[in-house]
Formats: sequence, structure tokens, C-alpha cells
Amino acid sequence: MVQKWWKSYTSWFVNYSNFKTVNKKKGLEYFRDKLFISILLLTFFIGGIAYFPSGYVAIARGELFVLYIDTLAILALVAIIFINKIDFDTKKIIFSYTLFVLSFGLLLHLGFKGNGSILLYTTTSLITLYKGRKEGINWVLTTVVLYIILLTGYYFNLFYFPFFDDYDFEVLAVVTVNNVLFNFILVFSISFLIKQLHQALIKENKLQKELVIKHNKAVLARQKAESSDKLKSAFLANISHEIGTPMYGILGSTDFLKELHKKDKESQEYLQLIEDNGNKLLAIIEDIVNISKIESGLVTLNNSTFNINNLINTVFTATNTIAKTKGIQIKNNNLISNNEALVHTDKEKLTTVLKHLLNNAIKYTEQGTITLRCYYKNFDTIEFSIKDTGIGIPKDKLSAIFKAFYQVDTSQKNALHGAGIGLAIAKAYTEMLGGKITLENNQENGATFKFTISAQLNKS
Repeated sequence: MVQKWWKSYTSWFVNYSNFKTVNKKKGLEYFRDKLFISILLLTFFIGGIAYFPSGYVAIARGELFVLYIDTLAILALVAIIFINKIDFDTKKIIFSYTLFVLSFGLLLHLGFKGNGSILLYTTTSLITLYKGRKEGINWVLTTVVLYIILLTGYYFNLFYFPFFDDYDFEVLAVVTVNNVLFNFILVFSISFLIKQLHQALIKENKLQKELVIKHNKAVLARQKAESSDKLKSAFLANISHEIGTPMYGILGSTDFLKELHKKDKESQEYLQLIEDNGNKLLAIIEDIVNISKIESGLVTLNNSTFNINNLINTVFTATNTIAKTKGIQIKNNNLISNNEALVHTDKEKLTTVLKHLLNNAIKYTEQGTITLRCYYKNFDTIEFSIKDTGIGIPKDKLSAIFKAFYQVDTSQKNALHGAGIGLAIAKAYTEMLGGKITLENNQENGATFKFTISAQLNKS
């Protein structure tokens, strides 16, 4: 019922706004205009629902500025939607300015502890989606100018905002610089995804070249970030959170749009590519969060009692599906008997270690087999080994293989995937589980990773 009503209202707005009549664009530009309609209507309905409780809270707390600026934003949305004399491109401009003024106004009034900074990320993300990278960069540069004015006023005491009391000048400068960087990363990441929707349908090999260029840029950026371990850890943790939050919103909107346009085959292809690449980005973000938490000493154990054979079978099934797409066979030689399968350790971390090592073996193995072996080394120590027939590890690289952001040979085409932190996470988690990880290598016949964990045996 809701879906039918939404489809009818969307169709009404398309006709009402003269979209079909005035829009003669094709390809990606046409898709962006259609995407803008969905974004506009979603913002109107969700914003309208949120307006009343937020207005009540603002009145109750005496935050009348918040009430005023929210009201102006809602009125602007009403004008955009219901005043037909406003042409389609002008609607985009008004919508962009409305979001930007709302987000920056809330930022100035509530500081970085409010939702102004999140709205600012959302604004640049949405503008990049429906207007392209150039417009997204222009809005980020506008943010840079406003931040410079803000910092200048703070430094020379030209004006005052209450949130100034929460920060020293140096801290506020770092926060604003990070926010600008996050906005730039969002703009370039989103514009890259959108661009691929268009280019992937024209020339697949061009996408591969762009991925190589992007990888090289990421390597250079990573090398610069490693110049200071403390700043690197703080930066990675912060950037992962700030990218992850709007990315979940983008993926959520993608699911909604897939359902909204489920009969439009071309839109489904575009949206599926957004979703796939977005999930890949989130997986990288999750690894970055984990390694930054490890380096910051924030990771703790969460032990529980579980059936380790069920865990091994689950991980094996998931990775076996990936291996089959490459024509690789994975053998599961699990020697743990059922009456010794109940163990007490951190299930999530053990799962992560197994997945990283098996996925790593699949990545660097072009043909042959991968063998997973599990057995009790003694009463409370379980040993795992993952043996592959891949490219192997050069002997002079063995001491560095478990370092974060390290890859064995970046000239290998296989090294173009991943961020080089999987083995570092596996090593850290293994040591937290009371064990150690080692590498036995033969460059001609592949590599064998072994690791142990301390697990209290619970016989049934």
C-alpha cells in the first residue's frame, strides 16, 4: 500500500515539475536528475516527520535558533516541491543552499557535538550524487572558506560562539582540517562510484586502469599517513567513522531506490554497482577501524562458549564459495572430534583470523588447492594451518609480512586488492587469543600459515 502510494506521488511530481518535458539529457545526467527527485521527496517526508519532535525539543530547551532554521528549511522544501514556476535546475540550487545553510547554521550554534557536521557530510554527498564531482568540490571549497573565517575570528577574538569554549585553537584547527578532508574524501569516493556506473557500460578495461591509478594514490597517501603513528591511529579511527556513517545512509537509500525503480533495468544496474562498491568500501573501513583500535589499545576480549566445529564449517562454506569462482579447491581437514568441540574463547576474533587467512590464500592462489587443517596440539591449545599453492612469500619479506599496510609485492596484479592490513589484524587477534602465528614458506609451492589459540576444553 505504501509502495503504491509512493510510486503514485513520485509520478505526480515528475509530471508536475515538467521533468519529462524539459529534461532532454541522456545517460548519467538523466539518471542524476531522476535521483534528485527521489532525494528531494525523501528529504521532504523524512524532514517533515522529524521537524515536529525536534521543534518540541528545541522549544523545551530554549533553542529557538534551531527551531527557526529548521522551519526555514521546511518552508524552502515546500516551495521547491509545490511552486511549479521554479524550473528544475533552480530547484536543485535552492535545495543545495537549503541543506548547506541548515547544516552550517546548526554547526555554528551547536558545535561539532551537534548534528551540523553530520548534515554537512550528508549535504556534500547528496550534491555530488545529483550534480557531480565539480559541484561537490565547489561546496567543499565553500566550506573551507567558512572554516577559515571561523578560525580567524576565534584566533583574533573577532566574534564568539559558545562551542569555542570546548576547544583550544589548535584542537579546533585540527578538527576543521579533518572535516574538510572527510568532505573531500566523500566527494571523490562518491563521484568515483557514479562515474563507474557510466564507464563500466562502455569499456571495462578502462575501469581497471582507473582502479590501478586510484590504488597508487592510496599507497602514496598511506605512506604519508604512516609518518606519525599517533596521528595516523587517531586519523584512521576518525575518518573511518565519518565515512562509514554517511555510507550506510547511501546504501540504505540505494536499497530504497532499487525497490522504487525495480522495473527499470538500467537503474537497477546502476544501483547494484553503487551497492557492490559501497559494500567493498565498508569492508575496507571495517578493517581500518579494527587496526586503528588495535594500535590504540582499545580492543578487548569477549569470550564465550561455543562449538568450534560449527564455526569452522561456517567460515569454510563462505570462503569455499569465493574459491569456486576462481576454480580453486579448498579442503577441510578438521580433526577436532565432536566431544571436544565446545571451547571457551572469543568467537568473533577467531572467525576474523580464519577469514583473513583463507581469503588471503584465495587471493594469491591462481590454481591448485588450499588446505585447512585443525587439531588439538595439546589439552587446551588448538592449532590451525592454511596451506596454499599460490605465489609464495620471498624469504627477505618474511619479517615484514605481518606489518600493517605492508604488501609483499605491489608489482603483482594480485596485490592491487586490499589495504595490506589483514595479516596485521590476524596476528594481533591471535596473540590476544593466547597463541601465535607463523609462516612456513616455499616460494615455488606456495605458503603455509599456522596459528594457535588457547581454548579451554569443555567436554560434553
